[in-house]
Amino acid sequence: MVIQVLTKIASLFLMLAVGAVARKRQIITDETLDNLCKIVLSVTLPFLLLYVLYQCDRETLISLWPAPFYSASIIFTGYVLSYLIASFLKLPLKKKGTFIFVSSFQNSGFFAIPLALVLFGEKGVLYVIIFNMGFNMLYWTFGVWMLQGTGNPLGIKSLKNIINLPAIALAVGVFLVLFSVKLPKAFVDTAHMLGNATIPLALIVVGAMLASKNLAKRSEIRDLSLITLCRIVLVPLIFLIVLLNINRLSPIMRSIMMLQACMPSAATAPLVAKRFGGDYSLAAGAVFYTTLLSIITIPIFMSLVQR
Repeated sequence: MVIQVLTKIASLFLMLAVGAVARKRQIITDETLDNLCKIVLSVTLPFLLLYVLYQCDRETLISLWPAPFYSASIIFTGYVLSYLIASFLKLPLKKKGTFIFVSSFQNSGFFAIPLALVLFGEKGVLYVIIFNMGFNMLYWTFGVWMLQGTGNPLGIKSLKNIINLPAIALAVGVFLVLFSVKLPKAFVDTAHMLGNATIPLALIVVGAMLASKNLAKRSEIRDLSLITLCRIVLVPLIFLIVLLNINRLSPIMRSIMMLQACMPSAATAPLVAKRFGGDYSLAAGAVFYTTLLSIITIPIFMSLVQR
């Protein structure tokens, strides 16, 4: 089973390698990487969200209402585990907030959407999209609060970040489905073609980000090891045990929950940490090592949950 899952997602890891090589050879520069991120987040991803939602029927969409809460449960599991570990280590406030942040919030878009598409088709992408409603709400509120340190109020700017083009596309897509609005075929076909560009571009971006990270500082090795253990081993292990003992979930919902729990730290964590006063170096290291090692852990956990 592990080999079967690994075979399905091998092409995705090869795309990561393409991004990494392009970055190392300076085909993708800092400016190019920033622009690619903007293209994915502001152009191709919104069209992918809109297209996938538009293919959904009203009854299916309504039946997925618990998904954002399942997403929140994954985040809070990571939060509790990492908070206990960080408190035991007595980390400085800035480092503690970042430690908890990168352990709690997974890569629910750049990595999860391509994997869901390869493993479960467009239906899997739909489930991930609905999951992300809960993720995005918490990422820009609870997540920013973590980085700023306990006791600091949430700023208006962090709340404004919830309103972005992917979120708008999500809201429009939900509206179209709930009210059975029909769009011109030419627009739907355009959305489909642009949306399809999201997967390779997103993976190239993640690969380039990985290649941009230098080896960890000696002072960070302990913290990064524990973050990696928490994010891609302990959190998915807890959910594997829970999911194998819950029978009322559909097979695809169980698999998508496992997939989300397996994900490495959010790809945008270093940028968000830098913007809101977190530890940029620790966040970048967490993304690098959790993503790199998740290549091993994802096939294992996904094969176990599908038995």
